[in-house]
Amino acid sequence: MAKTSSKKGSGGYVFAAILIAIIYIFNTLLVENIYSSSAETSRKTGMSNSAINRMNGHLSDINKNSLSIAAGVGEPMALIAQTGPLYGNIIAAEKQFEAIGEVSPQLQRRFNYAKAIVDTYKNRLDAQGSVTAVGNDQQAKTDIMKYELYPLQVTASEMLTSCIEIVNIENAKMGAQNTTKSYILMTIMMLIAILGELAVWLFARRAKKARLELEEREMRLAEVDAKLKNTRQKASDLAVMNVLTGMKNRYALDNDISDRLESGRFQIAVFDMDNFRSINDTYGYDFGDEYLSAVAERLKQEFSDVAEIYNITGNEFCFVFNKNISESQATGIAQNIQRVMSSPYEVLNLTVQLPCSGAVYHYLPGDCLNVNSVLVKLDTAMRNAKMNGGNMIATVMNI
Repeated sequence: MAKTSSKKGSGGYVFAAILIAIIYIFNTLLVENIYSSSAETSRKTGMSNSAINRMNGHLSDINKNSLSIAAGVGEPMALIAQTGPLYGNIIAAEKQFEAIGEVSPQLQRRFNYAKAIVDTYKNRLDAQGSVTAVGNDQQAKTDIMKYELYPLQVTASEMLTSCIEIVNIENAKMGAQNTTKSYILMTIMMLIAILGELAVWLFARRAKKARLELEEREMRLAEVDAKLKNTRQKASDLAVMNVLTGMKNRYALDNDISDRLESGRFQIAVFDMDNFRSINDTYGYDFGDEYLSAVAERLKQEFSDVAEIYNITGNEFCFVFNKNISESQATGIAQNIQRVMSSPYEVLNLTVQLPCSGAVYHYLPGDCLNVNSVLVKLDTAMRNAKMNGGNMIATVMNI
């Protein structure tokens, strides 16, 4: 039963452990989702801002060179030569932005617009470079820079700055979404934790209830088992005990001395009252039972320390003397037994007295095959004593 209880209890705890593991895995996945989303947003924001800032910076450098040419500052051809690599860096920055992947439609449109303006600026600048190479009209070059190239550069720069603003706004929105998602996650985690604790509590309560029920059932079974053992013991006692006198009976005598017949040496005697039937006929069986009970109680008080006493039939008592009792001592004790049994007894306010007869057997190893043979010899000797007048003790002769 204890093993069954342990298995039931362990089943509930295993379920709780699995539930906690599922909760942990689910929470880990949610956290990983938020972390990945934030990391991806940061990556895209960083790449976008880096690419746009590079484009804007290189475009400003190209514009400075153009203004220098228009103002007649520096070597025109050297400044024009620097424009190619700077524009190449702009192209590289554009590719960096396009490599980001998915961006919002608004950001993509603004970027495409800025890119187109940059391309237009580059084409006009290339045309200005050709003019610079073949002409020396400073005013014309200044007018081209002022009214054609510079507005394009400003517009492209504003578009790029606008792209950065869009990226930052979208990044802020994404951050807000992640924050909201984090709060939702924490709420979900809290709810799951509460539900998990509740489930564990319910399973623990159920397991405790099952354990208590099992313990109660085991207690009832233990009580039933104890009662059954007690009943068996009582039945066993009744099988080897005389209910009226509380002494061992004929079956107990058989169990106690059967093993001693082959090799044992002991003293045994039987006694019963002469003409006991007259008591039953005169006063009734209930009176006779009370009389026997009184005699049996007196015999136990007087002789329990020197012999095992058996009430083998109605008023017949058998005495198996202790091993240290000799033949002469057994004979003397037998006389005392006869005296006690022949004494007057007061029963139900009446005094009764009956003589008794008995027989003593100084048993030697192998004299009899069984206990019944021993009793037959003793009863035969006692019956002969009764036939000779009674109130005497006979001795069984060894053959």
